[in-house]
Amino acid sequence: MTNFTRKTRLSLSFAAIAVASSAVIPASAATASTATTATTATATTSTASLAWHSGYFTKNMCYKDARSFAQSALRGRGYTVVYNPANAVLGTNGTTAVEVSFAPAQTSYNPGTFSKVNFTVTAISNTSSLAETARNSVRESIVKQVYFDYC
Repeated sequence: MTNFTRKTRLSLSFAAIAVASSAVIPASAATASTATTATTATATTSTASLAWHSGYFTKNMCYKDARSFAQSALRGRGYTVVYNPANAVLGTNGTTAVEVSFAPAQTSYNPGTFSKVNFTVTAISNTSSLAETARNSVRESIVKQVYFDYC
């Protein structure tokens, strides 16, 4: 995969998560309010920055099972699946949003046979360590899932 393709894919993935997470991460987690004294009750609001971590990997599996692998990984790590666009699954636990996208690694494939599937796992949170931990745990869960049978 060329560097240009990786950057474009990552940009598109990040843009999709940013739009989706605006509805998923509550406003109270994304803003901070402070008030001075009771006599002069002025409130200042500042937007907290969001940290994101992303990574991709390839898994040899049946493409038709990619969505269930992603959903199972998110649910197994305590995330609620909130959005299922084509080729992706978005989950949240209230403070961190995790998006798992997947696509066949080659142009000619059969969904019912083993082939390479590209996965991208991206996590967004107000805290960089939470985003990194979420990304790593969901990715690890998908990598470790195995078939007991054929496709």
